Amino acid sequence: METVSTKKPPSPNSPNGCWDRHGYRVERTGQAMGAPTRNIYGPDGTLVLADTDYDEEMAYCREHGLLRPSQD
Repeated sequence: METVSTKKPPSPNSPNGCWDRHGYRVERTGQAMGAPTRNIYGPDGTLVLADTDYDEEMAYCREHGLLRPSQD
């Protein structure tokens, strides 16, 4: 039996899109209360962001040139 995935790829300029496109690894970490956080590892395996949230991830993507140019 063949399974079909209907999961959409991440938006190119979302943190997930940036991580995927540039070879970063995302580790989701649970929390007792509140939203889960994530650890982000660079392509070489070093931890670049710990216990991060969306705003911190977007700032990192901007600061390191990981976002695609806007299509204005």
